[in-house]
Amino acid sequence: MKNKILIITILAMAIIFTNNIYAGAQGNNMKTTENDNQNQQQIQNSEQNQNETNNYVEKIEVEIKSQAQPNLQNETRTTDQIQKQNQIKDQNEIQNQIQTREQNHEIQNEIQNQIQTREQNQNEIGNQIETDKEKSQNKNRDAMAIEQRRSEVANTVQELLQIADRNGGIGQQVRIIAQNQVQNQEELEKSLQQIQNRSKFVKFFVGPNYNEINKAKKILEQNREQINQLNQIKNQINEQNDIQNLNQQIQVLEQINLEIENFLETSQKGFSLFGWLSKILSK
Repeated sequence: MKNKILIITILAMAIIFTNNIYAGAQGNNMKTTENDNQNQQQIQNSEQNQNETNNYVEKIEVEIKSQAQPNLQNETRTTDQIQKQNQIKDQNEIQNQIQTREQNHEIQNEIQNQIQTREQNQNEIGNQIETDKEKSQNKNRDAMAIEQRRSEVANTVQELLQIADRNGGIGQQVRIIAQNQVQNQEELEKSLQQIQNRSKFVKFFVGPNYNEINKAKKILEQNREQINQLNQIKNQINEQNDIQNLNQQIQVLEQINLEIENFLETSQKGFSLFGWLSKILSK
């Protein structure tokens, strides 16, 4: 566009210069005798040509500008559209990146939650295994304790019966005590199992099994009375070996009764909502 304006300007100047040369040539050829009116007419003609040239140049410039203005507007609009498109594209890319990061973050959180859930499940399984193992160990230990007490009572009863056979005067009393010890021990073990089998849930609401606890306490009281009878019978035995053997059996019975007493005391510990009411009703 600038080249066009420059060419038009040069063309206008050439026309003006040609007119001036033409005017000068005409002035030289004309006679000096021409009057001032003819010179004035030439000047007017030159000015008119100059004005026409200027008007022509202005028209051309206006036309060039009018043609260039839409082009500039179109170029400006095109540039703005490209910039807007680039901005929209950049925003979309940024939004996609943000969404991708959020999705990756959600995936990471989901994976982390799955890992935590698996760890919790493993811990729960491990705890359940430990609990079951502990319960199994407790049952085995309780079963062993029951068998051990029964075995000890059976051995004690066997020794008491042998002492009774060797001592005719007190033999019948010892036999009765020995038989009572066997029966009492069986009743005690049944009560202890009933006490142990009460669930924690039931124990929390109504407390331990006070009926079986009271029953076991009564049997222990009978055992203590029979142990006192054995101590009295011991003074009627003449054979020293039988006296020592009877002392040993009395100690075994006392130790068994002490273990059961401790178990009963332990079973009554712990909080319960209505245990106090169960304790009153069991009396």
